[in-house]
Amino acid sequence: MANALRRVLVLGSGFTSGPLVEYLTRDGKVAVTVASNIVEQAEALANKFQNTTAVPLDVHAESNLNRLVSDHEIVVSFVPYTLHPLIAKQCVTNKKSLVTSSYVSPQLQEFHKPAVEAGITLMNEVGLDPGIDHMLAMECFDEVHSNGGKVISFESWCGGLPHPDCASNPLRYKFSWSPRSVLLAALNQARYKIDNSVVEIAEGRLMTPENLQSFNNLLPNVNFDGYFNRDSLKYIDVYGIPEAQTVIRGTLRYKGTCKILQAMYKLGLLSLVENQRLMKDAASMKWRDLMAILISQTDVRKSDIHSSVYEAVGKDDDVLKSIEDLRLLSDDPVDMVGSPLDALCAHLERLLTYEQGERDAIFLHHFIGIEWPDKQVEKRHIDFTMYGAPNGFSAMAQTVGKPTAIAAKMILNGEIKKHGIVTPTSEDIYKPILRALKREGIEASVMNIS
Repeated sequence: MANALRRVLVLGSGFTSGPLVEYLTRDGKVAVTVASNIVEQAEALANKFQNTTAVPLDVHAESNLNRLVSDHEIVVSFVPYTLHPLIAKQCVTNKKSLVTSSYVSPQLQEFHKPAVEAGITLMNEVGLDPGIDHMLAMECFDEVHSNGGKVISFESWCGGLPHPDCASNPLRYKFSWSPRSVLLAALNQARYKIDNSVVEIAEGRLMTPENLQSFNNLLPNVNFDGYFNRDSLKYIDVYGIPEAQTVIRGTLRYKGTCKILQAMYKLGLLSLVENQRLMKDAASMKWRDLMAILISQTDVRKSDIHSSVYEAVGKDDDVLKSIEDLRLLSDDPVDMVGSPLDALCAHLERLLTYEQGERDAIFLHHFIGIEWPDKQVEKRHIDFTMYGAPNGFSAMAQTVGKPTAIAAKMILNGEIKKHGIVTPTSEDIYKPILRALKREGIEASVMNIS
């Protein structure tokens, strides 16, 4: 038994799984099982690495999931976060720890006490955002507090984007997975704190010009817009910074992206409501037909669709051209699979894909205001920028897969002893992970911008 392999179950075979499996299987004493409903993808992954096998799995088949969980020491999940309560249930039943890169949902939080009683760790939020962003912030905050300082302001802006050289399409964005979450962001509400005042943004207003933040000096000759994430205020407690007068978490996009997303919202393209008329005519629906129905509910032959769209988007020539270039006013057939949002997701997933040799980029920036005991104020900038490898792992895959793998290995080795729901916000967890990431070439730079 002393030479038995340590068995890790990985749920999901998407792009983030590659760096995780690569990292874990460097240790010849670790064996990985990749379980996926896309068998060919899982087998392709398994063929690349030692001690790795692929098995088919529908996560909803609880008996099969239970069998796989019981046969492994630890589970790593890259399936949609909505499935994590189902997986956590099996982990608690079988007393096996779980690692995910997803936010802790209220449904998953309910497994905290059962996991404590089972003596297992349910580690979450250990990817990029959430994950590396938490760890870099907490490393700074703990240093400041241990030296008697106060965190008076905290702004965090993060974006996973195409490399600037690969962002030439009208949306200035590309997809390596479903566009759904990127598109739905335009519907979000948000609230944040600035100078001790709470600001709330209503649904549909998040990406309007007055609510966007401009960043023109993060990268030479590249301009960004930032939109606010849902609820920044909860991080006051998460990060232990009650003294902070400004707390903001937001998302970075290349300038112009948010303008197009806001236009899509105005045009009704982000609607989640299934339209019976659209479904009835789905077999013959063209994009110009769909747009005409969304705008005016009239037959496209009785209206000038281009003029109607021009009016709907505020008579903006650039936006109209972008809508045209995205072929949303064309005779291309609509893959009508439910709501207008579903149709748009299917369309953009085909249209805006990474080509061979193209790479992505990660831009994460923390701006932190610090007041020291002598009343001196420091402005600190933590810059984490990373580019994907052409024809290799993407930056997003590495910054999600590797910290997740490191956390899983720490649990296997008994280095993480906390049980229940855990996130990487304590020094005993974030410091070893950041050190291990540094050895992988994944490291932030810190500057004083006073």
